[in-house]
Amino acid sequence: METVFKSVLAFVCLLAASVAAAQTPPPALGAPSAKQILQMAVVASGGDTWQQPKTLLLKGDAVWTPYGKTDAAHQMKFDDYAMYRVFPTDNDSARQASGKVRFDAKQGENVFMQLIFDSKATHNFLSEQAKPYQKHFSWSNNFGFGILRFADRDGFQVERLTDDQIEGALCYVVQITDPKKQVTTFFIDQQNKYIRSVAFTTDVGFHHRIYSDFKRAPNVDFVQPTRVRLYFDGIKWMDIFWRQFKVNEPIADNVFVK
Repeated sequence: METVFKSVLAFVCLLAASVAAAQTPPPALGAPSAKQILQMAVVASGGDTWQQPKTLLLKGDAVWTPYGKTDAAHQMKFDDYAMYRVFPTDNDSARQASGKVRFDAKQGENVFMQLIFDSKATHNFLSEQAKPYQKHFSWSNNFGFGILRFADRDGFQVERLTDDQIEGALCYVVQITDPKKQVTTFFIDQQNKYIRSVAFTTDVGFHHRIYSDFKRAPNVDFVQPTRVRLYFDGIKWMDIFWRQFKVNEPIADNVFVK
């Protein structure tokens, strides 16, 4: 009888402890703060060189799967996908084009799209195949990643949210609100402090990107993710593989002329 009583008592104590634990709220997020997390991300990515770069040239290939569709009428393989970037020295809006930028997507000799911003105006070419997705190519639905470089300036608000995981990697989650009140959420790898994902709302749905296969530039302290996956409303639209990248090398002005 005594053995039975002890077993019952132990079970009751265990149950009470479980209930108490369930009723105890999770501890508040402590160190590091949102600001400290962003500072660590900048340092891990290359420090001042990464935070204040002059130019970036990316070349590679990509797979285009609008709405996640892989049939012949939708999926395309771009064997020539490139980005040319002249960075701005200041930015207070995550969704507006800034500096200079150009994207090229080609399948063989056929140009699927070419998007150009020359620091003042946008000059785009969209093939007939690309025109149905015109809204998806607008700058406001694509710009967001670079705003982290300016988040330590006046007028920005940063907040640490609950931690999460990206591809199994534990991540800090930090939300940046720019002076224009546009919100961008970043996922920072807790181990290596690389930027693993960015997310924001757009006119064509919720957009997020996953970054992986990080490589350091040979000539400067700059870390570049060489694989980027783009999603709208949780569906993968594009898988980009950057095979080459150059940092802070001159890019001629005529590159940004249509």
